[in-house]
Amino acid sequence: MSSDEHDLIERLHAVAQAFEMPAAPLSDDVRRGRRRARRNRGLLVGAAAAAVAVVVGAAAAISGQDRPGSDGLEFVDPPRAVVGAVPVWYDARGLHHGDVVEKTPVAIGRRDGDRLQGALALVRSGALYLDPATGDVWFHPWGGHPRVVGRNSVAGPGGDPDGDTAAWFDGMDLVVYDTAVGREVSRTKQGEAVSALSGDHNPAGNYFVEVSRSRVAWYGPSLYSHDPGTGKTSVLTAPDDLFLLDVHGAVEVFRGREAVVLKAPGRAEARYPDLEPRARLSPSGNYVLSVEGSDAYHGAAIVDTRSGEVWRVPRNHYPWIAWSYGDIAMVDVDDELLACDAARRSCQALDAKRPFLMPTN
Repeated sequence: MSSDEHDLIERLHAVAQAFEMPAAPLSDDVRRGRRRARRNRGLLVGAAAAAVAVVVGAAAAISGQDRPGSDGLEFVDPPRAVVGAVPVWYDARGLHHGDVVEKTPVAIGRRDGDRLQGALALVRSGALYLDPATGDVWFHPWGGHPRVVGRNSVAGPGGDPDGDTAAWFDGMDLVVYDTAVGREVSRTKQGEAVSALSGDHNPAGNYFVEVSRSRVAWYGPSLYSHDPGTGKTSVLTAPDDLFLLDVHGAVEVFRGREAVVLKAPGRAEARYPDLEPRARLSPSGNYVLSVEGSDAYHGAAIVDTRSGEVWRVPRNHYPWIAWSYGDIAMVDVDDELLACDAARRSCQALDAKRPFLMPTN
């Protein structure tokens, strides 16, 4: 609200408060006069309130014009709800976060056998998802009203579970979007868009590997890194004998010829020969979720990037893996969906109905 609008509101309130009823002996005529005065004052206060509403409404309209959603779409203030370290998934009943289920305006996955194909990304105050029927990108604030924020997306959005930044491709334009204020941070033409996420153990979605205000990284034919501040995009490379799988800040996970390789600040390079080349870093960067494929065990495994220790999820069977908020790993195994707390090394079975969609990021 501008200073002029604020001054106008203050003057209107002052006029309403300045109206005083006359002091006079208590007679019938005076009482009738006071009743008329109270009515008049009520009208004046009402008029002032109406004027305030008009000014505030005009200010909101002007503010909304200053910060539209993508492609000129209507802006709606999202609530600032943060749900904490809870599992998130989507099934026929709706979008789950912890024990809460919220309906979505559209079906956000396309059925493929007993699974859903789609894209579901997280930011700290909500989820973003793709409508595969239209290519629209929706932002669904927790406890708020979902709205379309993007168009023309094939692979869907990525998000920062610890922040407010989301990203998607509108055709070949990389859109970086701030969900807290409801506006695009940047829109830049790229030579390569994000690939769909595929392969054994991977959930449906896309190959955004990191989304933040300082960097958006994604896989196309190569691993690309974009700086929203400068608008520059570069290709992230790896040593000749390694292939970069995932990044989070300074933490990097590679696929080597005979092992998964972890590089983390302050620690020597660690190699894990029993891990398969399917590895995703948690939103904090503190854990790597992968799959152990040794003779004795074929299931989900989580590596602590600070200590290098490996924890086997207690279910020795072929898994599909993803991350939710915090360090909550999602493991689809044995016809169950598990939420596993990497820090506490414990899992619980979720009441998920097939087919369901796990988060992409």
